[in-house]
Amino acid sequence: MKTKLSTRLRTGLGMWLGLVLAGAFASAAFGISVYSNDFSTKAEYEQIVRSGGGKSCERRYRAKQNTMLVSVKKGGITCSFRVPVQGDSELPNHAVGVESRILASTPKAMRKGAFVEVTLRAGGGGTGYTLRIFPARKKFELIRGPAGGGEFPVRGRNTAIKGIDERNNISLTARGARITASVNRKELVTVEDNDPGQVTGRKVRIAVGSRKKASKPVAALINSVGVGVPTN
Repeated sequence: MKTKLSTRLRTGLGMWLGLVLAGAFASAAFGISVYSNDFSTKAEYEQIVRSGGGKSCERRYRAKQNTMLVSVKKGGITCSFRVPVQGDSELPNHAVGVESRILASTPKAMRKGAFVEVTLRAGGGGTGYTLRIFPARKKFELIRGPAGGGEFPVRGRNTAIKGIDERNNISLTARGARITASVNRKELVTVEDNDPGQVTGRKVRIAVGSRKKASKPVAALINSVGVGVPTN
């Protein structure tokens, strides 16, 4: 599958399509698919640019598996990556999906704090809506930056979240003030932001990290990434 690339998301489009990636898309969201990447070539892998985590983050392209391997060298670090699309207006409507798994090579002491996350309307200083999935604990967090917005943050547990060394299809959708988080095609939560204008970012990010502060690593595979514009 070849990568389809758009440098801007176009809002207000009137079509109803499934947002699809190679193998399985990471959500039940619908919209216009504007970017998809299944890492089938190294050129596609290089489109995903590291944007946070510094020297504590490593990534490699696994050509035989068509995946991006992410290694977080120590706990308490989030290794983030920017997807090469962004909104072209304020409060852009986005849908992002990631298929990923925390690997069994992650030491047992680090697994409970290991997470994969996706962020919409991302900007500087922690701006954005972030869905964070903790596979070992089957827990999730939906966070808003800056703090506020009414019901944020939302935390919970859901058996739809698969465990260590199992693939999770993670998705987050922003439609105006409505933010919907899903995993493996099951909705986790929908929240209405009572002041969405405070979240001023336009970018899309994905990340792997660990909440537990320790010198041991966390390893994850990213199998595919997709971005679209929801239309409902």
